[in-house]
Amino acid sequence: MQKKLWLLATIWLFIAGSAGSTLFAQRASCTSLMNAVKEEADFYDEVSVFSLLYSEFLEEVKAYEYEDELFVIAKFKREPGQIFSKSYIFCGISKNRWNSFKNGWTGTYGERFHQYIIDYVCDCY
Repeated sequence: MQKKLWLLATIWLFIAGSAGSTLFAQRASCTSLMNAVKEEADFYDEVSVFSLLYSEFLEEVKAYEYEDELFVIAKFKREPGQIFSKSYIFCGISKNRWNSFKNGWTGTYGERFHQYIIDYVCDCY
């Protein structure tokens, strides 16, 4: 119960900050938001690792549902010279948008990610 309240508070702070509210001057950290979503939101769907095997851009993409809203956590492949891959969180993704990304018939996963998901990056630090 306490974790759910923490997730709700973290997401609420994020939404309040995104809406331009001056009530809270500080945004949630992306790492905190990702951890809260992974721990408390319901796993919704993912693109299989096998499907992303030949993607030059995406290493892992998972969607989580919390109160009818999807959060997408995507791990981008590391660039030459980088030691670790980097994960990003995307907020407010509709199920229709997710399905268009995951099951689209045109383009690569990377192209569809740019078309359907990338503009929804969470306003966190």
